[in-house]
Amino acid sequence: MYTKRCFASTDSTKALICFDFDETYFPHACEDGQLKDLHAMELYLNRIARQHHVKIAWVTGSDCAALADKMERAHLTYMPHFIAANLGTELYQITADGELKEIYDWRRLLPIQEEFNQLVDGLIHQLSLDGTALQPQTSHGQSAYKKNFYYFPDGDDMTGVMGRLRRAAAAAKIGLNVNACNPRAGDPNGAYDVDFIPLRTGKRAAVQFLANYCKVEPAQIYAFGDSGNDLEMLQYAGHGFLVANATEEAKQKHSQMCRTPYAAGIQSTLKHFFS
Repeated sequence: MYTKRCFASTDSTKALICFDFDETYFPHACEDGQLKDLHAMELYLNRIARQHHVKIAWVTGSDCAALADKMERAHLTYMPHFIAANLGTELYQITADGELKEIYDWRRLLPIQEEFNQLVDGLIHQLSLDGTALQPQTSHGQSAYKKNFYYFPDGDDMTGVMGRLRRAAAAAKIGLNVNACNPRAGDPNGAYDVDFIPLRTGKRAAVQFLANYCKVEPAQIYAFGDSGNDLEMLQYAGHGFLVANATEEAKQKHSQMCRTPYAAGIQSTLKHFFS
């Protein structure tokens, strides 16, 4: 059982480090070398959190139950100061004893859940009439404000499909995230993640909220990710990096990258900023 404690915390915050979780912070293969690097990075993060007044955030598509399972698989020691779960539709602050405390200033920005569900149902129906069939991601579950689907292209022109998805989501006033799936994270090969979330939520919005909450400027934000749904977060941060094991789709759209995969690359990159 992992030890449930938070990274060191100080009264002031001078920098914010934000991590995508799956295949960025957490390697799904959990190989011995990967976990050794991850545990070394935890100790490093705890040290710079104390010495440099840094706050740590996980900004992830996973829910908190899945995060707990993965923490146990990797024998993680520390929890972050903040978790933006389910693609930034849920936002929590972690207490000193490792308990999750919902940030209600974020929650009150969300729409009424029943109204959001009705909007998504109507959107899915309209897309099906237009010939765009989406498959629910039942294996990952659906959260209150994140509705996950797969799209399986069958020789389709993805530019046209993307255009239809974006136009339909904009007409329904729903936020949209689309990116190529990462099989290393357990997704089917060749598929696309299609996520519907409320407007003004998502990874970038959650990080922007945390920046205001912690009173730090984008120049003091360091962000790490591995896939297309991290790119807006990386672009908002003053220092946004893909890990070397990022998807090819992400690498084509974002050039700033760690030299090596996973925790080893992250720690090496951070050492350029925090001696």
